[in-house]
Amino acid sequence: MWTKFWAGLALAERTLMVCLMLALPCLYGFNVILYNLAPGLARHFDGIEELSRFLLVWLVCVSLGYTMDKGRHVSMNLLQRFIGPALLLWIQRVLDLVGALFCAYVAVLGWRFLQRIIDTGQVSNMLDVSMGWLYAALPLGMALLTLRYLRYVLFPAQRPVADDHPD
Repeated sequence: MWTKFWAGLALAERTLMVCLMLALPCLYGFNVILYNLAPGLARHFDGIEELSRFLLVWLVCVSLGYTMDKGRHVSMNLLQRFIGPALLLWIQRVLDLVGALFCAYVAVLGWRFLQRIIDTGQVSNMLDVSMGWLYAALPLGMALLTLRYLRYVLFPAQRPVADDHPD
């Protein structure tokens, strides 16, 4: 059951990240072409730059958990070479627990901030949509990262091994 859950979550994150990564250059390319070929029409599409910023924030936040699941987060592994495997396992579990608590705390703070933004009715200048759409990315991303940390606390064997060298 858990294997299907994690695979489904990774597939959903990956699909969303691919869509966002494809949308960003398409939007920017359309914007550049429009400004160069039809400057008169370009003023009707001023929201593209703001939409691109929204999408970039969402891309970064959604990719947090997926990146950790693939073992691609930045890590300092110098001391790992001098610590025995048993001690290293417990140190990693403590760090994962601290990471889960911190990310859960940031997710709660992000949720409270999102509620405040929605309550005040703030809207973006160019797109005329609620700024809640922008600020919703933080609690979602931190919740996804919290799930990954909890997974590694409960099932340390599922923790990915960080690469010593890039691909």
